[in-house]
Amino acid sequence: MQMKQKVIICSAVLCLTLTALMADSDELILHLKFNETNGSQLFRDSSGQGHDARCGGSVRCPAMRDGHGWFRLTADNREWVEIPNQPGLVPEQEMTVSVWIFPANALWQDNRPVKIGGGKIIGKTNARFDGGFVLGTDVKDGLKYTFFPEVWDSSGQRFHFLAGSFAFQEWTHLALTWQTGGQMVGYVNGREVKRIPVSNRPIGSNQNPLRIGIAPWDTNALAFGGGIDDVRIYGRELASNEVQALFRNGREGNNPEPNTPDFPDAPQ
Repeated sequence: MQMKQKVIICSAVLCLTLTALMADSDELILHLKFNETNGSQLFRDSSGQGHDARCGGSVRCPAMRDGHGWFRLTADNREWVEIPNQPGLVPEQEMTVSVWIFPANALWQDNRPVKIGGGKIIGKTNARFDGGFVLGTDVKDGLKYTFFPEVWDSSGQRFHFLAGSFAFQEWTHLALTWQTGGQMVGYVNGREVKRIPVSNRPIGSNQNPLRIGIAPWDTNALAFGGGIDDVRIYGRELASNEVQALFRNGREGNNPEPNTPDFPDAPQ
């Protein structure tokens, strides 16, 4: 009986490990770890697909802090990185986008934040909005944000929602999954916060670069201020337990939030 119990426990641990490994390797299109040194203008894609991100010249580079990118935002300064348009950078039929953020854009008075602002985290679309995607944040209330993802199919139809809640200046994991003809699902810190049906048409393509830290269609708009880390794009729809594993493993496997929540049976 004791032998059987030990086998069950080991199997459970093994299953969790295999889930995490599967989410790490299967159909990974982009993985930016942002572990370069400060002053870097090239950020390596560790997926093996060669989708390195760049800045420099007219593209102002973020700082590197403790193994993540720090995107400074002021009235006259916006910082972002971009990946040139390449075939396959945005999947058509299935997709998962996963990212850790530390939102820090605020108006301060007497050394206290009094008003926060949203921004665009990662996306690839153009000003016609006839294809692609973008993940962003919007202000919910006070010092709280809400998740704001958008996807445009090949006909230009837009699918979007605002859902979930997370705090100013706290590391937060966001993920979006898409299945053509199925569902678009949003997650905040491993918890499903919204799902909507989507069309039978694939995600639309466009010629713009993929941009991180700014509106992908306009580099003068909706800049993100704060930390961005562990950016991933998968060519398939990850299951909910795989998204939860990405959250529980933390930024590059170093979980900054040890007190992870219990996951409910249904979205809250």
